[in-house]
Amino acid sequence: MINIYKTSHKTISFCIGYQIGKPIRAANLNSSDAVTILQLWKPDGKGLCASAGLTPILFGLNSISGCILEVDLKDNCNQLRENVTKRLNSLVQATHVGKRGNSSTSAPDDWVEIICEYQHSLALNLKGICLDIPTHLNIQIITADVGAVEGIPQQEIVGVQVSISTVTWQVQCPIACEDKASSLSISAAVQFIKIPAQPPVPKTRFQINYTEYDCKRNDVCWPELLYPLTRYYTEPCIPLLSSL
Repeated sequence: MINIYKTSHKTISFCIGYQIGKPIRAANLNSSDAVTILQLWKPDGKGLCASAGLTPILFGLNSISGCILEVDLKDNCNQLRENVTKRLNSLVQATHVGKRGNSSTSAPDDWVEIICEYQHSLALNLKGICLDIPTHLNIQIITADVGAVEGIPQQEIVGVQVSISTVTWQVQCPIACEDKASSLSISAAVQFIKIPAQPPVPKTRFQINYTEYDCKRNDVCWPELLYPLTRYYTEPCIPLLSSL
């Protein structure tokens, strides 16, 4: 895995399309923040979120990671939801993703907006039980082939959707919660979905049999040349000689 702290422009894919295994280009186009990347957790030996590092999401590679969040039992359910949501949102600090590895922030058409499907919870808080606690961030990235360079297919990102799954969390204490602390496992996953390229419009039998009338293959375009003489031409007649 690539270390997020050592990631430089040299590791970014700057070809027409993305390269497999290169970080995905992302940005917050609503602010002046610099271009960034999407990330997943990289837990240490203890697996705690507090000490987990970050690693880039790499193009074309489905991945999943997670960590253990320490929960202070003094916090209520709303505080727990806010804490977990903040952790999950820290992985996707962007509004748009670059279609290509060389997408420029000065070209809005080079970017696709991240569609977020978040459900704001209005669940009631019960004693020892918290409803609708977000625990899993799912990132779906849709890609497609958009051509080829020297025979190598070029892939672009055509859509990104982010959603969060929730669970009902209950304090787990054998007898009594003496240490005033518990834990919650949270995770994040990225899935790449490749859609087939759109096939070209099939040629008609006329286009196949009468190539001499194909305007794209011949210097003289007979259909356009003879168009003023057909019944489809509706422009008014202009006299060649003006009246005296």
